Amino acid sequence: SVSENLVRQFFIKDMNQRQQMLFARGTVAVIAVIGVIFAWDPNSSVFRIVSFAWAGFGAAFGPLMLISLFWRRTNKNGAFAGILGGGAMVIIWKYFISKLGGVFAIYELLPAFVFSAILTVVVSLITAPPTKEVTDVFDEVRG
Repeated sequence: SVSENLVRQFFIKDMNQRQQMLFARGTVAVIAVIGVIFAWDPNSSVFRIVSFAWAGFGAAFGPLMLISLFWRRTNKNGAFAGILGGGAMVIIWKYFISKLGGVFAIYELLPAFVFSAILTVVVSLITAPPTKEVTDVFDEVRG
């Protein structure tokens, strides 16, 4: 992106493939060095940010992936509810509920994952089931 969008458009317009590759590799090396510098500090917030991001991804998509692989009744409404609910619960747990301390001071992925799974199942059950075409594909793939 740096070599193609920045350097080539604004600085070296007639850059060849080899030069582009060298700029791309140099950019990766610079970013890696910056990452090492940030990670070297034990008080750095990089780990907390990455941990929070992975909690969001894990809670939003993890339960849906597992449930939809093993339960043919999962539908799009349950999927949307689980994704939105899991992602929202990560934020709610981290910034509100975990502040209560005690048993609530746990990594936000766990309660958000459970909440997303429950929401996926409940919403799938109270809304229309998937069409026959969808369940036929599920059965075909599952064998």
